[in-house]
Amino acid sequence: MSSTGSSKRDGNRDSVTDAIVTAVADAEGVDVLELPPLWDVVNPDALETAFSPSKRDRSVNRAGQIAFIYCGYRVLVEYGDSVTVSLES
Repeated sequence: MSSTGSSKRDGNRDSVTDAIVTAVADAEGVDVLELPPLWDVVNPDALETAFSPSKRDRSVNRAGQIAFIYCGYRVLVEYGDSVTVSLES
């Protein structure tokens, strides 16, 4: 597989789902509205919850990764101090 690009989410400015859809649209060279709904392959609310700070301590970010297939790309979302969305075809 080859890496086709990645993007970082800066703090709380962009949602994780927006970063994913934007990265795939950029890779495909299309408008985000031309892509199938993300919720067809993953629960967007669950993604946002997974990447949000801990409920007990809002200053502590969670760390980990989630991968899934969307529009023929393997989407890898890694999170810690920031959120990175990487695509592989």
